[in-house]
Amino acid sequence: MSLLSWNCRGIGNPETVQVLVDLVHKRKPVLIFLMETLSNSDSMLSIKQRLGWHGCFTVDPVGRGGGLALLWKEEITVTVTSSSLNHIDTEIQLEGSDAKWRFTGFYGISDRTRRVESWNLLTNLATRSNLPWLLMGDFNDLLHHHEKRGRHPHPEWLLRGFRHAVDSAGLRGLFFEGHQFTWEKGRGTENWVEEKLDRILANDSWFEKFDMARAISEDVPSSDHLPLIATLIPTARGNRVRRFRFENVWIKESRCRELLSLIWENSRGEEIPLRLNKCSHAI
Repeated sequence: MSLLSWNCRGIGNPETVQVLVDLVHKRKPVLIFLMETLSNSDSMLSIKQRLGWHGCFTVDPVGRGGGLALLWKEEITVTVTSSSLNHIDTEIQLEGSDAKWRFTGFYGISDRTRRVESWNLLTNLATRSNLPWLLMGDFNDLLHHHEKRGRHPHPEWLLRGFRHAVDSAGLRGLFFEGHQFTWEKGRGTENWVEEKLDRILANDSWFEKFDMARAISEDVPSSDHLPLIATLIPTARGNRVRRFRFENVWIKESRCRELLSLIWENSRGEEIPLRLNKCSHAI
């Protein structure tokens, strides 16, 4: 199962639509989150129909900028729980499964004087659910200085503010392969700037649920933002580390302390319960 996130900078251009169609054919996502669509719900419905997909939820742009869209296939159930000009929050359920998890498409405010509003939105969203949580989008923020190349260094107060919001929300990044600078401006000039504005974040319970998840940035023509594709692989039950369980009956054995010390020193994680059971029968 794959998810796609892209700041498309306007989906009304036929070339951009074709890029999206090609991405869908290549990566086969079941859910797409688009930012800066610059299009209303009617335009997005026509794209949904062209893709032959099941669902579509939009946040119309205000003025000359913005606009969000979420599209999904019928093999997943998507329940939109909240939305704004800067996010679409949902609960996801796979076909044939009772388990739910949470997906949020996030679009950070680009105006630096209002950036704290994005941070507050992020931390507020974190309090609304205890489900495994994945976020994808253009956060318009950097976590570290090395996430920018060219011109002036990123202001330290912006780095600190975004890091604090991410930490407070209990999130950490999902590494993606491919080019790490997802946005650029001024290519070929002395003012060329590249930044990692688009990213994937998740909480610990989501990483436990999808510990084999992989992601990649996709190079596409006619866009200053790279799309991100996350491929989710549920954790196999058999791969979970078994917890050590101590049996009280063992303490009645005269050699218990000696054997436990020996096994602990020479064992690795999940092998401990099996080896202890064997030794308990031996003593």
